[in-house]
Amino acid sequence: MTSLARVLVSIAVTLAVGLAAVLAVFVIGVRAKNPKVLRAVRVVQRDVLNPGAMRGAGTHESPWTVIRHRGRTSGKEYETPIATHREGDEFFVTLPYGRGTQWLQNVLAADGATLVVGGEEIAVFDPRIVPIETTPMAQRDRAAIAVFGVTEALVLRTAPA
Repeated sequence: MTSLARVLVSIAVTLAVGLAAVLAVFVIGVRAKNPKVLRAVRVVQRDVLNPGAMRGAGTHESPWTVIRHRGRTSGKEYETPIATHREGDEFFVTLPYGRGTQWLQNVLAADGATLVVGGEEIAVFDPRIVPIETTPMAQRDRAAIAVFGVTEALVLRTAPA
């Protein structure tokens, strides 16, 4: 093996080990609901991943639903991409980061929000946090739920209770 090949292999191994370490910290931190890890993940989600997800969110072509919510103190309207599962007049949302996300706090404080799903705007009410086992996602998404230690979900109704 040439010295260049050895250097390239060494770099590849170092990168792989580093990536594995970052992934392990991420998974363990989210499972343990570590506040520092969750804060870092939320910042990356908000500032890096969400802008890309928002490009098609709420359309027929996208797996993402847009949730429109109003800031509790600013009064500003926000849009956040989320994954939803609908059954009848209820939408279910897994909460992998727990209850601390701003969008969730805004929805709970306002007692509702607007979802954009498949190009359609749907008013939702009566937000409730429930054990994940009581939702349809408990079986459908059980691998991700187990890996990330998800214990709760948000339920939103399309008609006021």
